[in-house]
Amino acid sequence: MTSTPPVIPTPDPLAAALAQVAQGQVCALLPRGLQGLVVQVPGHWPVVDLGARSERVWSVVMAGPADPAPGVGLRGDLAAWPLASDSAAVVILLHVLEQVTDPAPVLAEAERVLMPSGRLLVAGFNPWSLCGLRGLAARLGNHSRDWWPQHLRSVGELRQLLSRLPMQVEDVTTAFFRLPLDRHWALHGSRVMERIGPRLLPRGGGVYCLAASKRRFAVRPLRLQWQALPAYRASSQRVPAGRAAA
Repeated sequence: MTSTPPVIPTPDPLAAALAQVAQGQVCALLPRGLQGLVVQVPGHWPVVDLGARSERVWSVVMAGPADPAPGVGLRGDLAAWPLASDSAAVVILLHVLEQVTDPAPVLAEAERVLMPSGRLLVAGFNPWSLCGLRGLAARLGNHSRDWWPQHLRSVGELRQLLSRLPMQVEDVTTAFFRLPLDRHWALHGSRVMERIGPRLLPRGGGVYCLAASKRRFAVRPLRLQWQALPAYRASSQRVPAGRAAA
């Protein structure tokens, strides 16, 4: 199994805090007794450390031609992954769908690569949160960051896209209710919101993680039992008893 230590793509504390929260959500939604291939597509974000999972788990980091992902093992088009079908136990997309114009081909490739009952984990920024507003303001401002989302994807949009595939959404978690500021004192001082936020706005966290499973069942044809019917015969005409006696 190959493991890459987490590397924060940007030096500011906000990126480090967001990366830590996203990785905690992903690790919490990994299936128990995980075995097999784990494909991670981190984009601009650090990969999830799976070093302490199991000796039967190996991770492959895949990225686009220009994505500065650390520890990349495969590079290719995100709409045509260089991986075999039904080969991965888990596929992890870390804020990748927010950096592409059309997320449907990426989700279709993730579904193709997943084995039956495999799990897809998608981490993204919640557009209906403070992080969503912060990212939108950063994109419209002069000091834009590469890791802020170009296209905000809501959970409802992902549900609609996954409904077109043999995928079933199992769980959605949200976290990071703090103020999305670039100062250590602001991030540390607003940590109390992590306890209050889930009670007031359960779905108002800045970072969400969606877990879906591949549902492709084998179709077993029904065996019809044919029964030979007797050939058509003209039934004899029944005569009333009184007329027959006459």
